[in-house]
Amino acid sequence: MKKFITIEEARKILFASLNVLDSETINITEALGRIASEDIFTSINMPNFRKSPFDGYTLSSTRIIQASYNSPVDLPVDGIIAAGQFPKSIKADGVYKIMTGGLVPDGYDCVVKKEDTDKGDEIVKIYKAHTTGENVISIGEDVKLGDKVIEQGTVITPGIVAMLTSIGYEFIQVYKNPSVALLTTGDEIIELGQELGIGQIYNSNRYALEAYLTDLKTKVRDYGIAKDDLEELKAKLYRALLENDLVITTGGVSVGDFDHIGELYELLGIEKLFWGVQMKPGTPLLAGKWQDKLVISLPGSPAAGLVAFEIIAAPVIRKLKGQKKYLKTKHTGKMIVDFKRKRDMPRILRVIVEDGEKGYEIRLSGKQNAGVLHSLIDYNALAVVGKSDECLKKGDLVDFYFNFEAGF
Repeated sequence: MKKFITIEEARKILFASLNVLDSETINITEALGRIASEDIFTSINMPNFRKSPFDGYTLSSTRIIQASYNSPVDLPVDGIIAAGQFPKSIKADGVYKIMTGGLVPDGYDCVVKKEDTDKGDEIVKIYKAHTTGENVISIGEDVKLGDKVIEQGTVITPGIVAMLTSIGYEFIQVYKNPSVALLTTGDEIIELGQELGIGQIYNSNRYALEAYLTDLKTKVRDYGIAKDDLEELKAKLYRALLENDLVITTGGVSVGDFDHIGELYELLGIEKLFWGVQMKPGTPLLAGKWQDKLVISLPGSPAAGLVAFEIIAAPVIRKLKGQKKYLKTKHTGKMIVDFKRKRDMPRILRVIVEDGEKGYEIRLSGKQNAGVLHSLIDYNALAVVGKSDECLKKGDLVDFYFNFEAGF
């Protein structure tokens, strides 16, 4: 087992130890937020006919070569072409009023916008000359037969739903959503609705992690609070391992007399991958593997556990789901406040990032202690600041990651 490793090492070990889940076929109506498990190609041209992008008149451009606002061309209107409808017979060289989405007939090579006419019904005055193909959406202009429209590992967004349904997809192949177990440990933890006694705290970790996991589109199973009793912990953790794709525990990973999670790994045959990650908060993080499943044990201090989840566990879950982009995009911004602490290891700061005149501006969202939750209320990013004997000063550039990206 490796100890006290970097964030990058921890992620690398976990990524190498997981197996992406199998795929399943679902209806497109259930696809939002899911991950495509295969490349998707179109079996039709889109559009599959030439059509008008707006209301106007369609005709041959050769008939209006001389048209201008000072010298309009008067032409008889031979009929109307509405979207989804088409006259039984089309004149070889006529003029038809056409609606948005209407089919442009063969031999007709332009569409004149209503604004460039007098909007006549029987005779229309056309005020502008047009060229071949002007204002005509061509066959396959959006996508052509055989084009790849979606890559494997892509998150299905509303725009992708629109694209897939436009080319006829009713069902698609996606990766299964992982089932994730939550197990909270500690004699001091109580559930909501109970009276808070001396030395007790409410189980905020459970509800915060459930919110994170729901945002990641996972199936969450809560296994309740396990007291600092080895047999109770063992029974709950074993059941969680059997019933889920990934297990997340909180608390019990430090070096206290009642921190039993490390001992449980040994009793249940969980291979310890590493203990301790070089980051504050969130240092005492333990991870292991049981059969083909990962166990990630987060520290119990509320802010430490949630920050460690975002930095270590969330990318693992995105990769487990088959998501191609499982690491968040790194940005750089300028501090507009000081952080008056030396750093014996990398610090993960809860920050508020805003647009400034010359780029992103960053300020702390509150106190940065491991047990402080108030700074999570307004933060919208985590800044990663390297080890240094110097305090972070106003004007320093730091890297950061927005805490929610694209809703998925």
